[in-house]
Amino acid sequence: MTRETFVSVVAPIYNPGDFLEPFTRGVGDILSRDHRYYELILVDDGSTSLDPARVRRLLDTHANVRVLRLSRHLGEEQAILAGLDVALGDHVITLAPGADPPELIPEFLAAANEGADVVFGVRTSRRGDPWWLRLGAGFFYGYVRRVLDLELPANATHFRCLSRQAIHALAQLRRGRTRLRVFTTYVGFAPRFIAYEQVGATAISHSRTPSQAIGTAMAIVMDNSPHPLRLVASIGLAAASLNLLYAIYVIVVYVMRSQVAPGWATLSLTSAAQFFALALMIAVLCEYVGRLSMRLQDMPSYYVRGEETSAVMLDSDRRNVVNDPELPPMTTERVVPRDAR
Repeated sequence: MTRETFVSVVAPIYNPGDFLEPFTRGVGDILSRDHRYYELILVDDGSTSLDPARVRRLLDTHANVRVLRLSRHLGEEQAILAGLDVALGDHVITLAPGADPPELIPEFLAAANEGADVVFGVRTSRRGDPWWLRLGAGFFYGYVRRVLDLELPANATHFRCLSRQAIHALAQLRRGRTRLRVFTTYVGFAPRFIAYEQVGATAISHSRTPSQAIGTAMAIVMDNSPHPLRLVASIGLAAASLNLLYAIYVIVVYVMRSQVAPGWATLSLTSAAQFFALALMIAVLCEYVGRLSMRLQDMPSYYVRGEETSAVMLDSDRRNVVNDPELPPMTTERVVPRDAR
């Protein structure tokens, strides 16, 4: 990767506290060592305690910093997607400030330079996660890989590097609320995995409640596979078959015997099981119909309230193309049509 390669870093922030200034300075120092063109995009995910004066001082002090403010708190993934939409880089790094070490950015870029279009960061341990989250994560990743056949990297984080080609492919796959960690696997480009140890937890999404974790897992599964619907449909079909066999049994007993026991308990149990299966199917169908309705609305997944840039702007003549020594140099000469000469 040459010094002329444009590198963008997208970092979502939410009530960042005191680490914003050292984080911005550290990323700038790392990028400026090896690259002439770079930018740091700080996506404010609806912070409630972020001082505008501090942001202004940050922009006045550091070069090539952009601050993108979302209209409300939408979560880490939507903030990253907003940053990807405005990033100019030939390669784009996404990371979580306070959790992912910026010192690894050159390693991610080196992997991209070796031909990887998507470089994933993978946690070496789930240290700090509660026991229920570790247990649920193991079950979830096993389920999506073995049953749903989704190549979802286990323990993958938002620390990753995307090539410009991958960014364009992702733009074509964008759907209302599709999860970033899933649809990057759809692109089909060469992946690379880098194991690392997170240095801390962010204030955005690393302190999840059980309901939030279950909601995320349900969204990933239901947005990308009809397997739960088919599973529940199979249960309903099995219950219906058992009820049919029982009905046949009742008819045979009624014909063969002169006296038939009332059978109130058995009939009540069968009816309860049938209604349970029907209720379960209706619940899953309602979930799918609700998600389908949200997608049909075709609403943007986020809204930008404002954007600010640092006092030192990017080179306006820079083009968002990776340098290729085999291609002829770009020219700025204006071409005049023959009939206008």
